[in-house]
Amino acid sequence: MENFTIHIFGYGETQINSKDLSVKVATDTLTTVTPLLTGVFAKKPADNPTLVTEFHAVNFFGYNDVRWTSKDSFNVKNDAGLKPLVDALILELQTAKDNQPAPTPKVEKTK
Repeated sequence: MENFTIHIFGYGETQINSKDLSVKVATDTLTTVTPLLTGVFAKKPADNPTLVTEFHAVNFFGYNDVRWTSKDSFNVKNDAGLKPLVDALILELQTAKDNQPAPTPKVEKTK
């Protein structure tokens, strides 16, 4: 998948937006988030005091631009090692969307 944005929010939701997939789910229902966050956190600069448990959001703008947003933010650019972890999350988000119940159509009241 190309041209996507993924947001992993610190308050407990994960969202993807792309031409082909748009869904937001509870992060704790996704098994691939923790390995991905661990992989991103491992790339933080050694002199950055950011804590893994403290983040506002971790944003993925495609595969090549990751932004860990917290009090002490950092970016990861062009790291091919994260791609398999991102792909696993995309697949899990697609599965979550496929398993969502269909919305109930609204019925307009007649006069």
